[in-house]
Amino acid sequence: MSRTHSKSGGALTSALLFLIVFGIWQAYDLFMASFSLTSLFIYVVYFATFGACLTIFILFVKLGKSDLGKHGFKGPSKAGKCVLLSISSIVLYILATLIPGLMFGFGSRPSPGILAIPFNIIRAILISLTTESIFRGYIFKNLARAHGFFTALYASSIMFGLHRYDDPVSIINLLNMSTDKIISDVLFTQIMPAFMGGLFLGFMFYKMDWSLLGPIIFHTGILLYYPLSPITVNVPWWTGLTFEVTAYLLLFMFTDSAIKEPSYRKKRYGLES
Repeated sequence: MSRTHSKSGGALTSALLFLIVFGIWQAYDLFMASFSLTSLFIYVVYFATFGACLTIFILFVKLGKSDLGKHGFKGPSKAGKCVLLSISSIVLYILATLIPGLMFGFGSRPSPGILAIPFNIIRAILISLTTESIFRGYIFKNLARAHGFFTALYASSIMFGLHRYDDPVSIINLLNMSTDKIISDVLFTQIMPAFMGGLFLGFMFYKMDWSLLGPIIFHTGILLYYPLSPITVNVPWWTGLTFEVTAYLLLFMFTDSAIKEPSYRKKRYGLES
C-alpha cells in the first residue's frame, strides 16, 4: 500500500512541477504579447521567470522533506573525469552536427556584440541550472525511484522535449501556425531534438552518480554554441534532425564506454548488458 502511494506520489509531484513550470512560461508568453516593453524590462522579466522556476523546484524539494543533494546537487565520485567527459561530449556533439555543412556548405552568423558574450554566458548557466534541476534532478530522479529507470527516462525526456533547451513550446505561437509548420518547425525541429537531448542528459545524470555537474556543463555548452558560433549549417529539417539524432547516439555510446558503473547498480536499474 505504501509502495503504491509512493509511486503515485512521485508521478503526481513530478507532473505537477512540470505543469507549473510550463504554465509559468505560457503566462510569460501571454504577458510579452500583451504589453510593449523596453528591452531592459524584457530581460529582467525573462531572467526572473527562470528564477521563479528554480525557486519552485527548491520549494518542491523542501516540501518533500528531501534535500538538494538527493536531487543532483553533489559532486560525482570522479569529478575531474566527469568534467572532461562533459566537455568532450560538447565537442563530439558539435562535430557531428557540423558534418552536413561539409556536404551542403556552411553559412555565417553576424559577429555578436561585446555585451552579447557575457549575456549569453549568464543566460546559458541560469537556464542549464534551472532546467537540469527540474527535469533531471527532480522529475527524472523522482520517477526513477518510483517507476524504474526507463519509464522515468522516457517520461522526463518527453516533458523536456516540450520545454526544449531554453524555454517551452509556446501555445500562443502554435495557434497561429499551420499544421505543416507545427510538424516541421516545432515537432521535428524543436521537440524531437530536445527529446533526444533529454534521453542523453538523463543517461549522463545516472552515469555520473546522479550528479548534475555533467548535465549542467553539457547543457551550458550547447546553449553557448548556437548563439556564439560564427558558422551555421543550412540544411532541410530532416537532414538536421538525422545528424542530431546520430550525434546523441554517439554520445550515448561514448558515455557508456567512458564510465563503467558497478554491476550491482546496473542490475538495480535493469541495465545489465
